[in-house]
Amino acid sequence: MLLKRYGCIAALVLLQGFLYSVKAQVVPIKRCATMELLKSSFEKDPSLKERYEQDLLRIDQLAAQRASNPQAREMASAVYIPVVFHIVLPDPAAVTDKMVEDQLKVLNTDFAGLNADSINVPAAFKPLFGHSKIQFVLAKRTPANLPTSGIERVVTSVPSFTPNDNYVKHVSTGGANVWSSSRYLNIWVCTLAGGILGYSTFTNSASADEQGIVIYNVTMPGGSLAGYNDGRTLTHEAGHFFNLYHIWGDDDGTCEGSDRINDTPDQADASSGCHSGVLTDACSKSAPGIMYQNYMDYSSDGCMAMFTLLQVNRMETTLNNSRASLLTSNAAVSPLKDVDAQMISIDNPLNRVCDTKFQPIITIRNYGALPLTSIDISASVDGGTPVLTHWTGSLPSLSTVAITLNAIAAGVNGLHALKIQLSSPNATADMVPATDTLSKAFIYPAALAPPVAEGFESDAFPPAGWDIINADNSFTWERVAGVAKTGSAAMVARNYSYTQNGQIDYLRMPQVAITGADSAFLSFQVAAAMQTNAGTLLNSWDTLQVLVSTNCGSTWTSLYKKWGGALITRNGITKSEFIPSAGEWRKDSVNLTPYINKGSVMIAFANSNGNENNVYIDDINLYKKGSHADLNGQEYVITPNPSNGPLTIQFGTTPVNLKGISLYNSLGQKIAEEIISNNTPATLYRFSLTRYASGVYVVRLVYSDHTVSRKIIRK
Repeated sequence: MLLKRYGCIAALVLLQGFLYSVKAQVVPIKRCATMELLKSSFEKDPSLKERYEQDLLRIDQLAAQRASNPQAREMASAVYIPVVFHIVLPDPAAVTDKMVEDQLKVLNTDFAGLNADSINVPAAFKPLFGHSKIQFVLAKRTPANLPTSGIERVVTSVPSFTPNDNYVKHVSTGGANVWSSSRYLNIWVCTLAGGILGYSTFTNSASADEQGIVIYNVTMPGGSLAGYNDGRTLTHEAGHFFNLYHIWGDDDGTCEGSDRINDTPDQADASSGCHSGVLTDACSKSAPGIMYQNYMDYSSDGCMAMFTLLQVNRMETTLNNSRASLLTSNAAVSPLKDVDAQMISIDNPLNRVCDTKFQPIITIRNYGALPLTSIDISASVDGGTPVLTHWTGSLPSLSTVAITLNAIAAGVNGLHALKIQLSSPNATADMVPATDTLSKAFIYPAALAPPVAEGFESDAFPPAGWDIINADNSFTWERVAGVAKTGSAAMVARNYSYTQNGQIDYLRMPQVAITGADSAFLSFQVAAAMQTNAGTLLNSWDTLQVLVSTNCGSTWTSLYKKWGGALITRNGITKSEFIPSAGEWRKDSVNLTPYINKGSVMIAFANSNGNENNVYIDDINLYKKGSHADLNGQEYVITPNPSNGPLTIQFGTTPVNLKGISLYNSLGQKIAEEIISNNTPATLYRFSLTRYASGVYVVRLVYSDHTVSRKIIRK
């Protein structure tokens, strides 16, 4: 039987010099898929056949016209087609860069007719020997205009691929997606099943996302398939890509088929192995016989040596017409200029600064072809006088570096804009100045004095002076209306819907400076549930932490950390999204006393997602205890008055017989209340008028034997 070679329906042969043995028996190997793939494509999409045949007739006509015009028959100069190799293997490093380079060299040499073994072409066929001006070069830019070597390596778990499903051409099925087939010749290199060495698409024989060539990696120069590892599988398949057919016309020996080329002899069927001298068959019965040296036959690699003049004519006609977009592609042109520095990111400040001066930290990339050895960097706040930093070093092409800039003034308390601009890379003009500038908003919130209270009643979130660090830009802390311990809103981390385990999101409070106190605390209401049994080993749990930083968030100390059974406020397992009832909240507290008189500190709530269930926070209060300077011997003091929202009632000593505190508006309506009942009264109570209108309010202290009322003003 004849062995099929390179992508077509032909006879089976035994592969000379390469035997697969099972129990001492030689197993025949199929080696072909191009024509088989074409037939399968027509079956899947009958309309494709009509488009294909129309294009085929058009190429026949144009090739005939070109062949009849000696001046148009040859291209004036070489043209270069951008090529991308998708190496799709369990170990794609098995195909080295050198193997790809050697393969491309074989392809270019064969197309140009400069192959040394062309001396083996018989004298009768030498006048027909063709030299194509089509050449191939590795792509230098990706479809996204990023630099590339033209080699993409993809690790796959698929042990081998078959042609009919085209799985190798799609990431979703273990392969690699096409790079725009109008700009690149895509070549997939993989393990092929069934002894097939390669296959290709013709023009209009496949969708754009499947156009290209597939070859078995063992056929490349340096591959393991003896006799078929000189790289000429790709030469053969490239012939198909430019509309060449098998030299015997795929007619199963009837002598009626045609390869649509007039200067190739009739041939009964595919050749196999390696021949010498004149070889005749039923279709070419006399000398010079069949052209078994042709790249579109099935001879072993060492005996292939030529395209004919009219084969070259047909390939170049196809390129100039059906594949003309490859001629105008810029994919073989590097996107890199000689000198190009790029601003990648402003890494500091992240969202805020905590001092009147700070040092910006930036990351730049050398997007130039030459090493970057120096650059000037200017930083300005709100359009003020720039502060200059001169950087020197040696940054290779496409590498990045983080640079700490000279200190700059943050500005007054509030929101600001930082602008960073690069200039004079390598003491010359940047060749792509559009990427030299970045700006970033940040806040400088002056440290607050306790008390700091937040119940998330305002629609604004995060509240003024607070910020969120959401590294993965996915689920994070958010305000939720209609769920609360008090009032009408709280904040939530939706871990129930957050599937990226281990992600940490921070809600950072304003800086606080705690002074003039004997003790200080942070209290808050928490509600949480879980989907997994508390005894489950090695589970990833939702974790809530309260962190403190004395250096503006550069480092953190954990003061509170709860997860699993210690965190939840609903008993049992909750498989649906958790929404707490009024009784499913717990008040937790953190001692901040060690941070009194320690300067400004930052407090953060950190949620580490374990995809268990939602975690809610409400009624955050940061307060201090101690002698209030305004008491001056008085029993209590209500501050501030007037108030812009927060309201504190502090007693000099534990009040005796205090049963409750109520807050009324000017219409006498009760708007807030703290019932003490038989509990021991505290020395500090907090309320919030943030969501109420400006005006006069009344604080009423209810004792067991009398009542005291005091007016306050809401600004």
